[in-house]
Amino acid sequence: MASQPTINGKVVERSYEDYRNNLYLVNRRYQRKLVWGVSEKRAFIDSLANGYPVPLFLFSISTYKDNVRNEIIDGMQRLNAIFSFIENEYPLDNGCYFDLSSTALTKDLLDKGILTQKKPILDRSVCVKIVSYELPYSIYNESNPNVIDEVFRRINSNGQHLSRQEIRQAGATSEFAQLVRLLSYQIRSDVSHDDLLLLSQMQEISINQENSDIGINADSVFWVKENIINKEDLRQSMDEEQVADILAAMVLNPIPPSNVSVLDEYYGFRNVDSELRGQRIEDAILATNPERLLDQFLYVLDEIKKTFYNRPKTIIGQMVGPRIYKAPRYFQVLFLSMYELLVRQEKKILDYDALYNKLENIGSRTMSISGGGGWWASKEKTDLISATAAVLSPHFVNRTDGDPMYYSYTTELETLLKQSRTENSQYDFKQGIFTLSTGVRNDELIRKIFKTLSAMANLGKNAVGYILVGVADNLDDAKQISDRYQSDYRKVGSFYITGIDGEVQEFMNGNYDRYYEIFKNAINIMPMSEHYKRQLGSKIRMVNYYSKSVIILKIVCDNGAVFFGDGYFTRSGASNDPVPVSPESMPAFFAKFL
Repeated sequence: MASQPTINGKVVERSYEDYRNNLYLVNRRYQRKLVWGVSEKRAFIDSLANGYPVPLFLFSISTYKDNVRNEIIDGMQRLNAIFSFIENEYPLDNGCYFDLSSTALTKDLLDKGILTQKKPILDRSVCVKIVSYELPYSIYNESNPNVIDEVFRRINSNGQHLSRQEIRQAGATSEFAQLVRLLSYQIRSDVSHDDLLLLSQMQEISINQENSDIGINADSVFWVKENIINKEDLRQSMDEEQVADILAAMVLNPIPPSNVSVLDEYYGFRNVDSELRGQRIEDAILATNPERLLDQFLYVLDEIKKTFYNRPKTIIGQMVGPRIYKAPRYFQVLFLSMYELLVRQEKKILDYDALYNKLENIGSRTMSISGGGGWWASKEKTDLISATAAVLSPHFVNRTDGDPMYYSYTTELETLLKQSRTENSQYDFKQGIFTLSTGVRNDELIRKIFKTLSAMANLGKNAVGYILVGVADNLDDAKQISDRYQSDYRKVGSFYITGIDGEVQEFMNGNYDRYYEIFKNAINIMPMSEHYKRQLGSKIRMVNYYSKSVIILKIVCDNGAVFFGDGYFTRSGASNDPVPVSPESMPAFFAKFL
């Protein structure tokens, strides 16, 4: 039985102060992404300015990073509309921006240069009305995640505020739902280090529809960029429906049909039979292993990306021509055909150029897909996949024993870089391990890399930390590497993948194994416990990102605090050196690992 919430009011000005104090929390396990466009935000602000009633804001009490905060159950879009308007991210319909001199806090942020006043400025009296509006708050003192999930689902399913797929995913904890969620995040690039985020961090990883400088441009998202779905489809989470359909076809035999009701059944909705379909897909995923399926899915996706990398046409443009409604089905056939060849038949692509050329207008030659939406029969899908795989097969060859399989390089690396936006203290980036000016190997830097990893692990139980070698976090450093080794770099978000290839060629005579051994040998002599040295040795790997090699080092806090040398260290932010834990802080420090 759920407890009764406490209902009270809080004026916008006080709510904004809470926001600046990071007291609003978002749980991505059930919360959708920020999807309101400027027109929707303006309409809501207009309601506040005119004193119209607005729906209740619902929160639960949650503890995050040792502080009590309000976890948003309902009202995230509206709160973001308020706070982003106050911070001058968009104007009202009349083109006027919030007057930052209207409140003591915003005036202070303006004076300190944290916020910038845009013009023209909205009339002060209107701004005062907005910040004086009393928002209806309902605080729910409930810590059981299952109860919160059910409250969220009921609120949004009854009013249809969410898309159908968002309702399916909300709070779903099955292996299938978790895989769909994780894959969708990685493909869209709206990934985060943890499910729990501050509301202020959500904008950085949310898809924007208006080509704003904040967040992820919808046009750059794989699904939209390749003309598979459009921006409105993305807003309605149709990309997740594609992932769910593809996953089901990967694990179920025979390949299931596609339909709204079939998708519902995977999540246990609609009828008694849905439990059978939902259980079947759950059993199939567990039998294959969820992590293996994740690797397989991303591996196939990466091979498709490599085939279309730097090409003049998009995937759908090459296969079909101008975008049509049923384009998602063409992509599904391509993906599952390549899954058949790459994974089931254990082949590899022989010639990416030849494969790209073979896909030209394949929609009219081989993938003759009937109809548009609605039911997509199992037999039609199976026949199309079989025919397409047969046409593409001459451009694939059998793998040898030394060929890696089921491992995604490009998507994984992009995911790590983008995850660092929300928890930058758990990530660090190094261009290399040789000093640019002298060409001497910097052993002190190598030692510091592992010391930093120990500090990352000491965030607490199950903390995860990464250091990527071969990545610059600013353009100046990337240009220095480029000039020094006469090489190029690849931009991913705000990072520049320079690779360690210049160092390997100049100092290792092109021997990548020798370079890799530097790190393996360094692990063995680090002043750390044998457990964490073994773990670091097992998790280190060298990956290739479009001809750029990067070393990935990873640590997971799975055996208590990590000592380094004669003490314990922590790290509070990006680019901050590890700091020793003081004697007086030791009790609180060790409590984090219980």
